[in-house]
Amino acid sequence: MDSLSGFVVFNRVAETRSFVAASQSLGISASAVGKRVARLEGRLGVRLFHRSTRSITLTAEGTMFLERSRRILAEIEATEQELSQASETPRGRLRVSMPQVTRLVMPALAEFMALYPQVELDLDFS
Repeated sequence: MDSLSGFVVFNRVAETRSFVAASQSLGISASAVGKRVARLEGRLGVRLFHRSTRSITLTAEGTMFLERSRRILAEIEATEQELSQASETPRGRLRVSMPQVTRLVMPALAEFMALYPQVELDLDFS
């Protein structure tokens, strides 16, 4: 997960063009941002940013890495969203036993089935 954290920090620095602005938006210190970027550069074996006292710009490698990391992070975010929505949607089998009162219950059951198509109803009218 340290790699993922590095991707997020790198993207924020690339977007803001500032270690300080990135640190403020991420809620960590500018020093921690610098260390994560340095660790990422060390792991990759390339410089991702040209740094001067007044500006930060992406290197050619940094530009390529930014394009790919944006796609990767977007995929991760989409997957997280799909999974969280899937866990919110009821699914499975629901067994219900009740006396036969179809006029009152049937409209509610039809509405339930329309709202939750992934729920399989197992009805027992006794």
